[in-house]
Amino acid sequence: MSKVKIVFFIDVLKKDFDGVSNTTNQIAYRLPRDLFDAIFITPLPPEDPEFPFPVYKCPSIDLPLYKQYKLALPKRMKGLEAKLDDFAPDIVHWSTPSALGWYAVNYAKKRKIPVATIYHTHFTSYVEYFLRFVPGIDKISPPIARRLLSLYKDCSLVLAPTESMSDYLKVLRVNAANIRVWGRGVNQHLFSPAFRDDAFFSPYGVISEKKILFVSRLVSYKSTDSLIELYKLLGKGHKLIITGDGPDMERLQSKMPKAVFTGKLTGEALSRVFASADVFVFPSVTETFGNVILEAMASGLPVVAARAGGPADIIEDGITGFLAEPGNTKEMYDRIKALLADDELHARIREKAIYYASQQNWDVLCQRLFDYYKDLATITS
Repeated sequence: MSKVKIVFFIDVLKKDFDGVSNTTNQIAYRLPRDLFDAIFITPLPPEDPEFPFPVYKCPSIDLPLYKQYKLALPKRMKGLEAKLDDFAPDIVHWSTPSALGWYAVNYAKKRKIPVATIYHTHFTSYVEYFLRFVPGIDKISPPIARRLLSLYKDCSLVLAPTESMSDYLKVLRVNAANIRVWGRGVNQHLFSPAFRDDAFFSPYGVISEKKILFVSRLVSYKSTDSLIELYKLLGKGHKLIITGDGPDMERLQSKMPKAVFTGKLTGEALSRVFASADVFVFPSVTETFGNVILEAMASGLPVVAARAGGPADIIEDGITGFLAEPGNTKEMYDRIKALLADDELHARIREKAIYYASQQNWDVLCQRLFDYYKDLATITS
């Protein structure tokens, strides 16, 4: 039996960069080399010299507001089409409806190759967030979102992270027969209560305060203004911990001078910051899933998040965590306060969260994905 050959068009392949890159790396390192062959096209290649498949760097330009990200320019990549033809993929997999995504789908159409994608980014929320002050945005955002999301209609396999995202794609007239709900896993060895270290925050001057943790890239669309409002509500005996970096860091530091900013952490340091906090807060309304929610739960943290996007599907309100109305910082604060004031409630939510996270296994998820790939290749062979 010949191997199934897949070309991945991925906008970010650096490990621990964001949710898209983390998910793609989980797939790449588990892809069975006896059954699959793959190449990756990306403007941001992995730094690991042991990455298991060939990677070809695509020309790009910096995004004006977020220079860590690159806008791929696949049409400027010399010999790309010939390289793809030489590889002769059975499946084209793309990650984002960017120029790279458009190139991937158009190439696949020309060669009559099936297309797979994961619905990583809830673009409607992004459009609504960035254009929220524009008069008549309720009329403007749907056609913009439809344009961004039109590529999904050309896919033979669309992997939605939750049922609500699946329903949303169906409303946009993506063929329901091509949609599968495919969640996200969590590394149980990296995120665990076993990493708790009561002295971890001592170097930051945090000794006895209750620690409220936020982990993410520091960008405005993660609802960082809500963190500022929460910071104002927190009284003595509480400390807001911000882990991550990004273009919004300087503004947040100026608005929250007594908050702790650890910068971006990876590896065991990230494991310890999760497990050593007391509550996790996540006000973002633009998540299709929210990997950090699972990481916090696996680490033993009760989570308080906005009732929006993926987190609203992951968290069972009042059972595995708490949900608050988007933008309602006072409700979020009240939930955090209740958790920190009631040891029994905190322990009950913590136990349920740990159990739920323990069921989200990357090995199982990836095996399911690989079966989807094999079915896709068989249908078209």
